[in-house]
Amino acid sequence: MSSKQKTIFLLLGLPFFITFIERYLIKPLVSMFSLPDTSIYLLKVGSISLVLFAICSFLGNTYGLDITKKLKKALTIMFITLLTMCYVFLFSLKVRGFFDNLAVIHLINWVISVFREEFILRGIIQTKASSILKGRFLKIPNFIWLSTIAFSLWHLVNLTIWPWQTVLLQMIGVIPAGIVLGLIREKTGNALLTYLLHICGDLLFFSLYLLLFGKLFFTLF
Repeated sequence: MSSKQKTIFLLLGLPFFITFIERYLIKPLVSMFSLPDTSIYLLKVGSISLVLFAICSFLGNTYGLDITKKLKKALTIMFITLLTMCYVFLFSLKVRGFFDNLAVIHLINWVISVFREEFILRGIIQTKASSILKGRFLKIPNFIWLSTIAFSLWHLVNLTIWPWQTVLLQMIGVIPAGIVLGLIREKTGNALLTYLLHICGDLLFFSLYLLLFGKLFFTLF
């Protein structure tokens, strides 16, 4: 196996390695303190996100999380949009009777979870892949295809909580989203923008689905 192939293999395996650490190392550790499930999830995902960011910053690479002057206005607008979408999502939960006292902490967990996804996928994986993968397929850079494939495959971990049909739909559905987010990351050089777009898109989709059909097809955990 060549050095290039090894790097691709490691990049595709990174999301699963992160999930393994969260589920089998961090979760058992924090579970020792008899915390609520929502708090355990927050500590599990939040701690791995902070550790990853700290390591990358120490190594001198923020992988697109720096705020440039050029993008300050766009990021500000997207942040305000995020707050608005959070309100709309919580409102849609209340309208359909799914709102409870834990809804806000569920939303916080979700927001942090998406941050972790974007930092790993569009931040670390896409940045590293861009240095080893050249060329295009269907006019899309190969390194964006790699981050998109990693995005799709990562949903395999959901087989432990959802039916395989649901997971398959997720894996197929995230491919166009991954390509769009990857292109935006490449064009702007910023992963914070793709993170805000990702979470706002999720909240908009779930809010509209909830208001139109009045039911949840996902768990809040």
